[in-house]
Amino acid sequence: MQIESGNIRLIALTHEQVEMYRNTDYRLEDSLGLKRTARIIAPQYSNALGRYTLSWMKEDPANELFATVWIIVEIASNSIAGEIGYKRKADENGYIEIGYSIQVEYRNKGYITEAINLLSAWAFTHPEVKAILAETLDDNLHSIKALQNNGFKRFSYSRPFEPQDTGYTQETDKMIWHKLEKPNSK
Repeated sequence: MQIESGNIRLIALTHEQVEMYRNTDYRLEDSLGLKRTARIIAPQYSNALGRYTLSWMKEDPANELFATVWIIVEIASNSIAGEIGYKRKADENGYIEIGYSIQVEYRNKGYITEAINLLSAWAFTHPEVKAILAETLDDNLHSIKALQNNGFKRFSYSRPFEPQDTGYTQETDKMIWHKLEKPNSK
């Protein structure tokens, strides 16, 4: 599945494509006809893709699009600028959690803001989705701004801290939550 806007195209990856994406050896770019670039994936993110994302996709194929990686392709260069996605289907409250990352050379171009907008609009076409949550470090001002530009508001939410694969620790990293409610869902 693909979603496109003026500057970017989001492409939902299959199980096999997520495996290729983790390896950064250009197999994914070559298979999709994209320009090869030196993209970087943090080891903890690659591990999380293997440990969680691929498992979730396999366990619940009907909701695969809520678990997979959607690559962000810069249309002008036809290259992978980053990734975005959800951490599984909506929970019992109708909440889904979004996460995203942008390669250094594509930062400050508005691509994350645009990608959040596209994927949020897509998610809200599903009746079970009532709100989208995002967790950021309290000092990640660019991420916070991208969320605010899409209508997200700070939100008090308590969920157990997940330090094992993130590289963050509860002692040193302050995380904050943001929420975007589905239009007309109140």
